[in-house]
Amino acid sequence: MEGLLKRKISFFTGYQDKWFVLADDGNIKQFERQPTEPNQKPKWTMNIILADVTTKDDGLRFVVTASNGRTLKLKAPNKEEREKWTKLFKIINEKHFSLIYSKNEDKGDFRPTAQDQGNVVQSEVSSDEMRSQELFKNMSLKPKGNFTMVAAIDFGSTYSGTAFSSKSDFTRNPLHMYVMAGVGKINNMSTKIPTVLLLNPDKKFEAFGNEAEEKYANLAIYDPQYANQCYYFTRFKMQIYNNRDLKKSLTIKDISGKKEMKAVDVFAACIEYLKNATFTRAKEQIPKLEEEDIHWVLTVPAIWTEAARQFMIDAAEKSGIYEDNLTLALEPEAAALCCRSLEIEKKDKGQSPQLGSFSPGSRFLVVDLGGGTVDITANEVMTTGQIKEIHSASGGPWGGNMINTKMWKLLREIFGTKVLSTFSLNNREDYLDLVRDIERQKRSFNSDRKCTIELPSSLIIEVKKSNPDMVAEKYKGKAEIKKNKLQIIPEVLKSIFKEGIDKIIGYVQKLLNEPETSKVKSILLVGGYASCDLLVHAIKEHFNHLAVICPLQPDVIVLKGAVIMGHMETPIVGRMAKYHYGIALTGEERKSNFDGSHTSFPTSPQEFYTIIQKGSPIQVNEVVTEYDFPIDVNQDEANIQIYASEEKQAPKLISEESCRKIGHIRIKLPRFRRTTKLRIVISNDETEFKVVAREEHTGKCFVGVCRFLD
Repeated sequence: MEGLLKRKISFFTGYQDKWFVLADDGNIKQFERQPTEPNQKPKWTMNIILADVTTKDDGLRFVVTASNGRTLKLKAPNKEEREKWTKLFKIINEKHFSLIYSKNEDKGDFRPTAQDQGNVVQSEVSSDEMRSQELFKNMSLKPKGNFTMVAAIDFGSTYSGTAFSSKSDFTRNPLHMYVMAGVGKINNMSTKIPTVLLLNPDKKFEAFGNEAEEKYANLAIYDPQYANQCYYFTRFKMQIYNNRDLKKSLTIKDISGKKEMKAVDVFAACIEYLKNATFTRAKEQIPKLEEEDIHWVLTVPAIWTEAARQFMIDAAEKSGIYEDNLTLALEPEAAALCCRSLEIEKKDKGQSPQLGSFSPGSRFLVVDLGGGTVDITANEVMTTGQIKEIHSASGGPWGGNMINTKMWKLLREIFGTKVLSTFSLNNREDYLDLVRDIERQKRSFNSDRKCTIELPSSLIIEVKKSNPDMVAEKYKGKAEIKKNKLQIIPEVLKSIFKEGIDKIIGYVQKLLNEPETSKVKSILLVGGYASCDLLVHAIKEHFNHLAVICPLQPDVIVLKGAVIMGHMETPIVGRMAKYHYGIALTGEERKSNFDGSHTSFPTSPQEFYTIIQKGSPIQVNEVVTEYDFPIDVNQDEANIQIYASEEKQAPKLISEESCRKIGHIRIKLPRFRRTTKLRIVISNDETEFKVVAREEHTGKCFVGVCRFLD
C-alpha cells in the first residue's frame, strides 16, 4: 500500500505531506513525493513488525511506535484512509507472526544453560552465546551513517552555540570547522548567544538569543500588554539537573512566574531554532545538502542522570532530529578530544605543545566550568587516540551563574531591592546591558584592582530617588559611584568568588586523592567560566604540581570537540559505572495452569539483583551484562524495572532508602505457544544502554527499549 499522509516533523513545523510506501517485509518508507523510479531511495525507513499503533480521537491522527522505540506520528486525510493503513499494519504483523509460529520453532538449537534463580536466571556464557554476541551488537548498536556533515549543538545554561564541518574538511584537519557566530547583537565575550527563548501568546516562535532579549525589552517598553502575554524563558537548563525525579511531563515557568509550558517543548523549541539556523548556513556552503545528510551531536553534562539524557533525546526528536541522526556527547569528553587535536596542531606547526598530557597512557582531569554546573571527568588516552574514563563523572552546581547570582545580590544590598526591581522592570534594554557588563566583569576580574561596573543612567536616576547618598551605609568605603561607574574594592569581590572557588578546588582535590586518579598529571580547564582569570589563577596556584591547561576561547572547546566526536566512529572506549544498577528479584512459587502456562506467587520482598556494579568498567560497544528472563504463554511483551543505588555497597532490597527506580526495559514479543526464556543482553552505545533479547528455543532476536524517562 502507498499514499499521501501528513507526518509530524517538529515542534514548530508541525505536519507536512509525505509519500509513504508500506511493503510486505514490514518496512514503511517515506518519500518527499510519489517515487518515479522502482528502486528510488527513500528519505526515511522504519520497520513496523511488532509495532504499537494508537489512534487519536479526531479520526485522522495515529502514532506508530516501533519495537525499538522509534515513533512515527501521522495524519490521514480522512477516517476511512486511516482505517486502511492501520488494518494493513495488523495484516503484515500477523503474516510475520505466522512465520515465527512455524513448526521450526520446536526445533530450536539453543538450550537452557543455567538454573533458575527466582524469576531471573543468570547464565553461563556458552560457545553458542559467544558466537552470537556479534549479532547482539549489530542489532543494538547504531553505526554512524554515511553522512556528509557533522553539526554540533552546545546547549548551555547561559549561552548556546553550534558548529559544523564536512567529512572532507575533517579528514584534512579535524579542527577545520565553521563556528556559528550567532545572530543579532553579538556580545564581545563569546561567539555563542544567550540561551533565551521568546514565544508569542500562542506559543509560536518569536525570537531566540540576543534577538529574543532585545525584542522582549522593546515590547516591555512599547507594548507591555503584549509582552505580558508572551512566553520568555531564560536560564532554565538547571531545572533538569535539579530535578531528581525528572518526568517528561515537567513544566517550567517563564520569567513572569505566572505562565508555564512543558519543559520538553521549551527545549525542543530552542534546539529547533539552533538546528534550522545551522542547516541554513551549512547549505550555503554545500547547496545540495539535505537535512538527512547531517549527523547531529548534542552536548550534555557528564553528571546528568540517564533520565536527563533521555529528556534531551526526546527534545531533539521533537525538534526534528531523529535518533538515527543523533549522538549525545558528554561535555568534558568532547573538550578532551578538542584539546588533544589542538596540541597535535601545535606540534605540526612547530609550536610548543603540551602533548605529553595526551600521549598514550596519559591520565588527566577535564574540569568543564559551565554556567550552571562544574562537570569533572578523569580520563586516559589509549594508543589508538581514543579516550576511556578511569573514574565516574562527578561535579556539582558551582558554575559561573553562582557568581552572577551573588553579584546581583550585592547590587541589591548596595542600592536596595526595590530600586533594582523597578529599574529592571521599567528599563529592560538597560537592564540587559547591565547583565552583560556584570558577565564581563566576572570573567575579567583581577584581585589587584577595583571592579568597575558601567551603570545605565536610568539606574542612577532610580537610585537617587531612593537614596541621595547613592550607596547603602554598610558599603560606604567599599563601593562608590564615579562618572556613572560603580567601583567596588577587590576584597568585596573576592568574598563573592571564594565559596565557589573553594568548592571547586576542594572537589577536584578530593577526586585526585582517589586511587584511580593517582597517575593524573594534568588538568584541562574549559567552559565559559574558565574565562574567569581569578578562578584559573586559584586552580593553577593550588595544583602547581600538575600541568594546568586552559586553552584560548575555552567556551567553545566543548562545541568544537563535539564536532570531532561526531566524525569518529568510537571516540570513547570505556566508562565507569556511576551506580549499582539492578532489577527486582522476587522469591516466588509457580503454579502450573491447564494450558501449560505458569502463575507466579510472590513469597518474599523484592530483592535488588545487581546487573552492573558501581565502579565497574563499561566497555563502549560491548556487552555489559546478560541474564535470562522467563516468558509465559501468550505473553506479548517483557517489562523489566531498573533500579540504581549510589551507595558503596549494593542494596539487598529495592525498598531500601538508597535504592530508586530509574527506568525500565520493554521488549515487544510475538505470543509464544509455550513457556520460554529470553536471554536479555545489555550493551552500551556511547551514552545510552541498548537491549537485545534472544528466545532460547528458536534463537530469534528482538530489540528492546531502555527508557529512563516516564
